[in-house]
Amino acid sequence: MKKLVPAMEKIDKIFNYLYLKEKASQAEISKDLNIPKATTNRLIYTLVTMGYIYQNGKDYTLGNKFDYFSNKNKNYNLIKNISYPYLEELSLKFKETFKVSVFDKNKIRVIASVESNDYYKITVPENAIFPLHAGAASKILICQLTEKKLNSLLPETLPKYTENTITSRDILKKELFKVNIKKIAFDNMEHSNTISAVAIPIYDKNNKIIAALSCPFFSNNTNESHINEIIIAMKDISEKISTTLINMSF
Repeated sequence: MKKLVPAMEKIDKIFNYLYLKEKASQAEISKDLNIPKATTNRLIYTLVTMGYIYQNGKDYTLGNKFDYFSNKNKNYNLIKNISYPYLEELSLKFKETFKVSVFDKNKIRVIASVESNDYYKITVPENAIFPLHAGAASKILICQLTEKKLNSLLPETLPKYTENTITSRDILKKELFKVNIKKIAFDNMEHSNTISAVAIPIYDKNNKIIAALSCPFFSNNTNESHINEIIIAMKDISEKISTTLINMSF
């Protein structure tokens, strides 16, 4: 059995201690947890700098980063709950599958999905994961990332799924630049040989893209007029979802 990292064990003790006691001085943390003063000082300094612990005079409490981690899932649930009735509305109207995705832990994750009621339909389960570079929703969700962030996430040569997959990071960046300007993205059978898609952004109060509303459809079974109607409806729904979130100070 592998041994635990001593520093991480001490950090875990500090987190649990502050959670139960709510606040404590560095001397109390060192004494009550039996951690050497010098070690406690280094750990506390690091945790304060990284936002895990907050200092108020001589006392320390758990920091805002824990609130961020906790609220992240709450925010996803909020987006899902607000979006779901609209997804149902779109699916019933157009007899297509509609979904909402987010950029989560460097992955594209579906948080809400309503499938078409047709027998011949596209199934996308909630919590499904999609690649960063192939898919309409993926393009929407990474189009505002900095070049440095994109370089850290994407290799120069990207995995190929179909003949239409963009496999060059530089070509993808040019595509993302256009997506960020037009605020609409398309998947031209880049992840599946039979499925295309269109995606529209959902915004927060700072005009930052926080989710993508998308519609995957069978490439050989949908005409341009039908897609244009879907796009118009999706833009309207995206605006409604974004407005609701903004009014809730999201």
